[in-house]
Amino acid sequence: PFKQNDPRRSLSMTKLDHRIHFALNCGAKSCPHIESFEGSSVMKELSEVAQAFCECDSNVTINAEEHELILSMIFHWYRSDFSSSVAKLPYKIVQYLTGDRKIKLQQMINSGKSITVSFHSYDWSANARNNKEYMGGRKLAAEQWSIEALLRFKICTEIVV
Repeated sequence: PFKQNDPRRSLSMTKLDHRIHFALNCGAKSCPHIESFEGSSVMKELSEVAQAFCECDSNVTINAEEHELILSMIFHWYRSDFSSSVAKLPYKIVQYLTGDRKIKLQQMINSGKSITVSFHSYDWSANARNNKEYMGGRKLAAEQWSIEALLRFKICTEIVV
């Protein structure tokens, strides 16, 4: 989307890796879990977080009896990053499943019968189950602090620094 002479153009991605959606987190309960990534192993780690996200029933629900697949809204909002149509999403999802879940979805695909794809509602409430009040020190683990505490930390360090 950048113009030819925009300096940001050289930093932008030419081809999006759909697994990035399993690594980004806005702090909502329906977001993927917070992870850190190493540059030397990021490709493997992206596959691992994609699999972990898809293995969670609240993100990918397979109802073989009804021939239905219920997915996280992430697959709806960013569908074009995953597949060319909603009907083709099961083919992408099955790549990240294992065991019985993979077998169930693969059997649904192989049956040739149309799979109904729908989407779970998104829980925008804060994922603050492990939040703690900031009590000092400079090192923070993102998953342990509330957004409010992190903002207070940011404001305090900007004033002090």
